[in-house]
Amino acid sequence: MSVSTKKLILLVVTVSLLVMSFSFTADAAARRSSSSSSPAPAASASSVGVVDRGEILNNHPKLEQVRKQLATIARQKENEAKAAADKETDTAKKAQAVQQKRMELAQEEQKLMAPIYQDCEQAVREVAVRRKLGLVLDKFVVLIGGEDITQDVIQQLKKK
Repeated sequence: MSVSTKKLILLVVTVSLLVMSFSFTADAAARRSSSSSSPAPAASASSVGVVDRGEILNNHPKLEQVRKQLATIARQKENEAKAAADKETDTAKKAQAVQQKRMELAQEEQKLMAPIYQDCEQAVREVAVRRKLGLVLDKFVVLIGGEDITQDVIQQLKKK
């Protein structure tokens, strides 16, 4: 295998792992909030709150620590993928080894991000109950109306 082919594989692996890492975070947040089994807060259905989930997530007190852990894990998985690809001569097996490392990274990210998503969801629920809101939506799906409670949720997260 030529040096340029190895460099290309390494570049593809690196970019793929980083893109997957950052895009998976947003996807997991959307799935986590839509699959909640907890009941909605008891309040008037006419009271609607809106939140910016991205801003709430980015202001979670532990997010930076988790991002650093994920960056370390991503580098480790990248090195493992490169080593596995270097051992293989078959292109299909190389791709399979790289894909395996991507899946392992995604699993690690799920495991590390789950408590953060749970904290964010719980903070939204607590603010909704306190403000007597019957419904809370992502502000990016609301054209008009709704009470923005994003900052209240961020403050609730910082209390914990």
